[in-house]
Amino acid sequence: MSVDEFEFIRHLAKFASQSPQSLNLSDDGAILAGDGQPWVLVKDMVQAGVHALADDDDGDIIAKAIRVNLSDLAAMGANPKFIMLGLCLGANSQLSSLEHLAGVIRAECTQFGVGLIGGDTVRGQGPTTVSVTAIGQLSGNPILRSGAVAGDDLWVTGSIGDGALGLRMLQQAEPAPQFARLNKDDRQALAKRYRLPTPRIALGEPLSGIASAMIDVSDGLAADAAHMARASKVSITIDIEQVPVSQAFSHWVDAGVALATKWTVLAGGDDYELLFSAPKLAAQDIHRIARLTQCPITRIGTVNAGSGVVLHFDGQAVSLPVHGFTHF
Repeated sequence: MSVDEFEFIRHLAKFASQSPQSLNLSDDGAILAGDGQPWVLVKDMVQAGVHALADDDDGDIIAKAIRVNLSDLAAMGANPKFIMLGLCLGANSQLSSLEHLAGVIRAECTQFGVGLIGGDTVRGQGPTTVSVTAIGQLSGNPILRSGAVAGDDLWVTGSIGDGALGLRMLQQAEPAPQFARLNKDDRQALAKRYRLPTPRIALGEPLSGIASAMIDVSDGLAADAAHMARASKVSITIDIEQVPVSQAFSHWVDAGVALATKWTVLAGGDDYELLFSAPKLAAQDIHRIARLTQCPITRIGTVNAGSGVVLHFDGQAVSLPVHGFTHF
């Protein structure tokens, strides 16, 4: 019998559940109690050819690995403090670029206010692979995936779809007609959103006490909504027309894209925005946080009794795929 990625995690969770800090492997990280504020630990890997293009610069791969881990901390409402970096340089990596890579790591840590406190570096025979353990601290209660309740609104930060659209554009040997109509600024914006996502760490901590459940959008909007719905034992409805998109994404849609194709990209992942539920009465606080952080936050749906994810378009339920990225 074949086992998919999430079935494998469920098998591991039976063992991990012996340690309550693991949260049964059902969330973005683990929580360790300290003398004062609890610590949150997360770990994600980024590999060339899987989470980045096979020929991407090692510096971009390292930067992406750091950022996606900080995004996981934000999704739990934690303030990032430290990282530990495991770097397996690929067979084609140039050792002459090590000074450059050290500069990238230093710049990322400085930009996001985290300290590098350890790790390991090796030279491998395959593609460059980066494993990061990121450590953050909670000033309030953690935001878990399991807290959504029927009657909540569903919100998302920033814009959705640029990561997956940027990947589609970068993988084109020759630009498709829709991509050919994009201007230089659009192309650069899409490429950057895929290669160097922006973790919403300024939003994670302020949403503690406001968001009832939260997850970062890495596997895809619908897939991550499904993770939240499963953990919270609720149904989540997404209004496709309300999902916020960037100017570059709008220009791509304007070039003539069918709804199914548009949704495939919106659900494609690599956005690293925060998807969260919150009581309806929290709307004013959410808008205040959006103003303070200068990051748009958009209501895109509701939480209801039931299970799974329901998609609406033009006021009607539509049948579109809800699966996203999986490693297996």
